[in-house]
Amino acid sequence: MRVQRKPNLSLTQMLLYKGSNATIARSKGNRTQRDEYVHGLISPSITYSKKLMNKSKLSRSVMDAINFNYMDIHRNHGESVDSITVNGKKLLKKDLPSIDTDWCSPIQAINNTVRFENGNYYKYTDRSGYTHTFACDHDRINQPYSDQLAGRQNNNSYQITKFWNMLSGDGTYLGLYFSAEEQKQMLGDAGIKEGFFCVESGSRKQEYYYSNGNAGVCVRKFEYDATYEMYNKRGSALFKDYPVGSKFTFAGQEYELKEDRTIDIPYGIDIFDVQFPKMRT
Repeated sequence: MRVQRKPNLSLTQMLLYKGSNATIARSKGNRTQRDEYVHGLISPSITYSKKLMNKSKLSRSVMDAINFNYMDIHRNHGESVDSITVNGKKLLKKDLPSIDTDWCSPIQAINNTVRFENGNYYKYTDRSGYTHTFACDHDRINQPYSDQLAGRQNNNSYQITKFWNMLSGDGTYLGLYFSAEEQKQMLGDAGIKEGFFCVESGSRKQEYYYSNGNAGVCVRKFEYDATYEMYNKRGSALFKDYPVGSKFTFAGQEYELKEDRTIDIPYGIDIFDVQFPKMRT
């Protein structure tokens, strides 16, 4: 079961709750809806396979109020089962439009840094041509709250937000959820190149090394630095059985083991893409 953290449950979500572990599938016309109740969080996630067409057009200020100031709306009791009230106007949830993609910035790296800012919208077009839209709020990107209210949650969109939210926090377990190929595709689509890169979301920030080695695709920078220091400055017990002059291959380049059991390798190369020489018998 996938755990999706949503600290603020809407009135709709609370009323929909029927248990902490249940999956109900039902058909509505030619559309299938799935309600997912996440154990321990009690947060229903309604997923549709396709985006609905816009049924109305609302101003940017109204959509911003829904997506970024929803807590004020909740405090003013402005949300009911079927509607949400913004600036004194009651809006039906089912008629809330999708986010205008013209309001969205593409998820794109600048100087190998992807940055999400609170109060802004973002978009990503996948390989099938589907454009996903997101809102950054409380230092995380998520599917816009307006889409959640209208029942337009999308599992692929959720996976994209999960990827970037993990990277902006602690990407240690990224490999448990995304294959190396999937990680490289997402990084490549964002324009991130091999080497050091950074992901920021509001006040959250984490630096990584994009590696083709055996430590994973996204290695946290402090782990790179510790490994580099071991090779280049402190030496390692890993080398004690190798004679001086043994050649180790890092990222396709050979480097010799010195008498002090260190290896002079340039900072910034892929030190996790390493081949040890064969031991002499």
